[in-house]
Amino acid sequence: MPLQKLHNLVRAIAPEYKGCLKLNWQAARVDSCKEDLVPMAKEKTATAQTIGRQELSRRIAKQAKLSQKQASEVLEATLDSIREALQNGDEVRLVGFGSFKVRTSAERKGVNPRDGKEIVVPAKERVRFSPGKELSEAVEKK
Repeated sequence: MPLQKLHNLVRAIAPEYKGCLKLNWQAARVDSCKEDLVPMAKEKTATAQTIGRQELSRRIAKQAKLSQKQASEVLEATLDSIREALQNGDEVRLVGFGSFKVRTSAERKGVNPRDGKEIVVPAKERVRFSPGKELSEAVEKK
């Protein structure tokens, strides 16, 4: 049976596809539309939110029974200490949480998106965070 006849036959049998049915002409098979596929990653739920410094210091204050101002100072001191250690080339390792390291990325070739010409991207020091085992397990959906 020619593929066009097969295509028409499938469309007649399965009207619920309403035009999103695709035929793979090379392999002579019918593919369903993307609406029929289960997404690989779940979409963010409405309950997901971004936690900033202020909310984080509020939560620290509540958990450690400190004032909001004290918790904010503790948070800032912690972040400053991590920043200074990384600037000095040290690694910051928080057991159960993760580690912060400064890594040097190698010089590499790239492409300028404006004109498509090759460029050289210079080496650069970057901060890398590696989550610890306990953090990874806590975040993992079961």
